[in-house]
Amino acid sequence: MTTKNVLAAIGVLLGLQGIGMFVGAESITTEAFAVWQPDATGVKIGTMLHQAMGATCIMVAIILFFARDLKPVDGAKVLTGAAIGIAVTTAHGFYNMLTTEVQPPLPLLIFMSVLAVVAFVTATKAKNAGAEAA
Repeated sequence: MTTKNVLAAIGVLLGLQGIGMFVGAESITTEAFAVWQPDATGVKIGTMLHQAMGATCIMVAIILFFARDLKPVDGAKVLTGAAIGIAVTTAHGFYNMLTTEVQPPLPLLIFMSVLAVVAFVTATKAKNAGAEAA
């Protein structure tokens, strides 16, 4: 896969994820933290935080989508940053799964892990190709 294709794919997927998080923020909060039985204030706070996370996903998605037109070696730098960022946020999801009663959706965590690997491998290949051409 090319940096352009991977940046576009991850940008679109993160954008959809962000929209889903924003629109479904209250439902996500209510279901994800049901074990702690949050009151109305807790649900409101959780909803607002999930909406902020959704907006942040959309922001990152826009940056990645617009970066798809960079030269492959430059796009590889952005893709490396995206891979690291996705890995950090996914690790946080696994951390919550292993250390709290909250259960983030495992299929999403696996999917995001795969995206991080694909982004990192694609970026590494593009960097190596750029180094050989220079």
